[in-house]
Amino acid sequence: MSTVNNAATSALNKALSNSNTYSTEENNLLSKLSGPDRDRMEAQLALQKQQETVAFISNMMKKLNEIAMSVINNLK
Repeated sequence: MSTVNNAATSALNKALSNSNTYSTEENNLLSKLSGPDRDRMEAQLALQKQQETVAFISNMMKKLNEIAMSVINNLK
């Protein structure tokens, strides 16, 4: 079980660290914009990355709960 927790923790840490960076494609799109348009695009990208990260973390927590419940039910 600790291997699963370690893998989950590693995946979550990677997702959180990647949520603060832009891909090459995103940087190219941002470089073509200026002023308020660039600000809006950066805000939209940040919100999208935050939503993806929260969804990923939620799914990971759900899977870890399912694994734990499976172990508990097998002990019964």
